[in-house]
Amino acid sequence: MNLSEQQLEEVYKNAELFLSPEEIAVLLDLDVKWFIREVSSKKGSLYLNYMRGKTASKKAIRENVVKMARHGSPQAEELAEKYMAEQKIAEKNARR
Repeated sequence: MNLSEQQLEEVYKNAELFLSPEEIAVLLDLDVKWFIREVSSKKGSLYLNYMRGKTASKKAIRENVVKMARHGSPQAEELAEKYMAEQKIAEKNARR
């Protein structure tokens, strides 16, 4: 099944809101099992739009956290440290 550019844009927008693949499929009136399978395949335009939307929001949130940490927020500093630790783990896993 090929999705239209409009549907792919909706996937992106809904993933930005951290909706699950199942929720997005239901909103777009798509077969849930098919949609989840496509996202899980980690390839193709549906997967890319889903990940781009999700990652765009994640990036925006982290930008705010880092900005607040730089201004001395203890809670933001803790989160920033957590993000750095997660990044370090991801870097090690990528080398394998």
